Amino acid sequence: MPAKEDLFTPIHKALRSMIYGLSTRLQTNDFANVAVSTALVTDLENNFAAARSAGCVLCVLSQHATDEETVIFPSAARTDGGLVGQLIEEHHALTRQELAIAERAHALLKLGSADERVSAGIRLNQDANELFAAYLAHMNREDTELVPAMQQRFTDEQMLGMRGRIIGQMPRDQLFFILGWMVSSLNVTELTDLLATVRQGAPPPFFQAVTELCASKVEPARWAEVTARIGL
Repeated sequence: MPAKEDLFTPIHKALRSMIYGLSTRLQTNDFANVAVSTALVTDLENNFAAARSAGCVLCVLSQHATDEETVIFPSAARTDGGLVGQLIEEHHALTRQELAIAERAHALLKLGSADERVSAGIRLNQDANELFAAYLAHMNREDTELVPAMQQRFTDEQMLGMRGRIIGQMPRDQLFFILGWMVSSLNVTELTDLLATVRQGAPPPFFQAVTELCASKVEPARWAEVTARIGL
């Protein structure tokens, strides 16, 4: 029987929400205004950095592989025609696009006239749209091709161990930044399952911190349904 764990959907929902929010801000930003544009560029860089640290699950696993994954991942990659390697290379390409956009955004802030900044802002928004489209396509490919393959090749216990390593390598403030986007992006069933897993495998203080985060980030009606289901 295939495993049920899914390492990708929750983080992908968080990253999509980040993309949608950044896209809205970019296309509505007044680039003639230096102050609001500086704030946007700062958030753009911060969100890109957070996405890089959390988005490439395969990158994390390849960098922090145990002997078990050292055997399993190359086997999966061969069986899937190099899918794992292709997806990691796609992620590196996305990172290069992100860094280039950040450089263009800083160059925009240095322009002397409002008209120049507005023109540069139009180009920046177009470049960002290309990046976002590529990022969404990349995540969809992982969802539709890689998730089923991993569920065939790994057990739930193995993937829970992988998730633990992903979480363990992130600084706490960065982890909770990503979790804030994640919990607000999940539906009731997904969030209930996530909290059940955290309660089962994490120390009580960590679980308490996550539930407090949920209470502050998840809309009240959805959070009330989750708490009723999980018995909080």
